[in-house]
Amino acid sequence: MDLTGRIFVTADTHFGDPDAVDRFGRRHSDIQDMDDRLVDEINRMVGADDLLFHLGDFTGRLPGSRTRHAHAIRERLECERIVLIRGNHDPGNKPAFDALFESVHERLSFRCSDVDSLSGDERIVMEHYPLRVWQGRHDGACHLYGHAHGTIPEEGRSTDVGVDSWNLRPIELSSVIERLRDRPVGFERVRPRSQPTRK
Repeated sequence: MDLTGRIFVTADTHFGDPDAVDRFGRRHSDIQDMDDRLVDEINRMVGADDLLFHLGDFTGRLPGSRTRHAHAIRERLECERIVLIRGNHDPGNKPAFDALFESVHERLSFRCSDVDSLSGDERIVMEHYPLRVWQGRHDGACHLYGHAHGTIPEEGRSTDVGVDSWNLRPIELSSVIERLRDRPVGFERVRPRSQPTRK
């Protein structure tokens, strides 16, 4: 995977989802208005040659075909390179859906040193779901997720990159990592047991 150039992250667009406007408190008159705003924000922030990591729920619960709606949205997005980390609303085992993206993953992990625009060697772990413990957490790894729509507290160097946490727009990866580096790791290697030993 080519990690050069500008890189952006987002999640939980829920394109076409009839529940998204009310359920997530998005101030839109209808689904079309919501989809138009999300497409406009991506196109405004992310250039044609940039890379966008979408951390799941590209589409949502749709009365018709998710793949057909996702294809129509994908044609409107100017960014040529979108990598999807599959969410619970993204169809699985659908080659026509997966073909809309440069690649599709359940989880993606790489180091800052692999990214042209980042310094340092921290690990970045991307998954749709928020994790309490992730690969390299005790060494300062950063965890980016979606799914929660800004409704749960963030743990250590983790953050919700979903559109509902970022004014319905993607955010540049370098900016996210810089924010997380200002936080303490928040994880001690040796801690007292908080659960009883089970017999």
